[in-house]
Amino acid sequence: MAVSSNNDWQAGKNVLECNKYMLDNQLYCDVKFQVGKAGRLISAHKYVLASRSSVFAAMFYGGLPETSDVIVVCDIEPEFFEILLSNMATSFNDDWQAGKKVLECNKHMLDNHLYCDVKFQVGKAGRLINAHKYVLASRSSVFAAMFYGGLPETSDVIVVSDIEPEVFDILLRFLYYENGEVTSTTVIGTLYAAEKYAVKELVNLCRSYLESNINEETVCDILENSRIFSMTDLFSKCLIFIFRSKSCAEKVFESQGFLQCSKESLEFLIKDDKLPLPEEMIYKSFIRWAKHNCAREETVNEKSADMRKTLGSLILHVRFPLMSLETFWKVAGENEVLSDKEKIQISRLIVGYSVKDTSFITTPRRTSKPVKLQIMRIKNETTDCSWNVQGSIDAIEFEVNKPLLLHGLVLYGSDSLSYTYTIEVKLLSKSKTTLAHVSEKRRTESTKVFQVNFDEPCNITPNERYTAWVKMIGPQCYRGDYCDCVDYKDFIFKFFHSNESTNSTNVISGQIPGLLCCLEE
Repeated sequence: MAVSSNNDWQAGKNVLECNKYMLDNQLYCDVKFQVGKAGRLISAHKYVLASRSSVFAAMFYGGLPETSDVIVVCDIEPEFFEILLSNMATSFNDDWQAGKKVLECNKHMLDNHLYCDVKFQVGKAGRLINAHKYVLASRSSVFAAMFYGGLPETSDVIVVSDIEPEVFDILLRFLYYENGEVTSTTVIGTLYAAEKYAVKELVNLCRSYLESNINEETVCDILENSRIFSMTDLFSKCLIFIFRSKSCAEKVFESQGFLQCSKESLEFLIKDDKLPLPEEMIYKSFIRWAKHNCAREETVNEKSADMRKTLGSLILHVRFPLMSLETFWKVAGENEVLSDKEKIQISRLIVGYSVKDTSFITTPRRTSKPVKLQIMRIKNETTDCSWNVQGSIDAIEFEVNKPLLLHGLVLYGSDSLSYTYTIEVKLLSKSKTTLAHVSEKRRTESTKVFQVNFDEPCNITPNERYTAWVKMIGPQCYRGDYCDCVDYKDFIFKFFHSNESTNSTNVISGQIPGLLCCLEE
């Protein structure tokens, strides 16, 4: 069969599919058999044969390895020999290999360093790691070119100084048996290694891990790396996360991760009209960033001139003319980051004078207004006001597919014209950590439903499970007839039974008819 002209044929294939492709297309074969009475030549790979058969392992890597250019197998006909080779590439075999699938054999070969034919000197410390050319070439077009291309690597030891051993091990485990376990400390290094060796499936795995771990502390690091690795979708999702609310943007700009951002990434943030922060906070955050970067450079001091040099053109994207005159002189007039000429120019713009050839932006940011609304899970309007609330817990679990801010809960009241309850409310994480707590207090209301607001809104992470927890003491209240899923535009809310509930509230009936959310529209 003709060899494919696709130089990245490994992309999208798992280990078994790569093995089959290598066999079918006779790529990088290193052993030949003369098979059957007619002596038909069939090429194969020593690695696969030895990893699946103790006989072949002894033949190629034993005390007296086979040295013939062509191995004669006259007692098996070609069609049966091909079936044997195909099964060895994709299914089971004998001895230590017995009962193991291909991935398990690969793992055994890697873990025990059996029949390795290539060595890597990895990381700053130069740790030696053994591997098999066949497996690497079968899973990566970069390794295929390295070992079997026009100018194959001939060194006894291949130096890989830009990847640390822990990450190189993750790469090998993925190539050999598709184990893609990454952590917050290894994901960026693994992403770099996967990009370097064109392992697209591992790149996608790292991207998914980063996307699912976006929060106020991590988003700057993820933004930075998505820019470096040209992951435009992930980069956009980071921006959307930061811009979704003033509260969220403030926490991001106050985070340690913000200090690690590059000037290029910060420019993307500050130039965007959707950044929902007052200009004075943006300026203070940039001064903090500049001080940090000046301190990191031994040749640079935290002087105003050095900070201005570090900030460069970033300072021109702070929209000083949108500040009040008092605020501007309070936050920016105390240092010399801006020149006297620039301060006068900005002051004139603030009070309404036109200034020729100004470099400072006077256009307001077009931040979207957050919409606070009640997400109600009510299926049918209720007239039943017989739900007892005498201190037992009403609770329900929920999750949502997109990030949002949760401001509080919507609860049922009584049918009296005026009623009073003693109420305590909590929001719990999946691990039962309290994320928000409204302490026990008396509430007098007169409507069928009423809201209980948290002191501070809570960031809700997509597809994470949360528990709404309520303890009420007072007159009987209304009970709801509920659905387990609510769609609102692109938001999908799902509700689940909670073991915290001791008052019978569940997915289909009881208290807690809704969530008080803040959505960006």
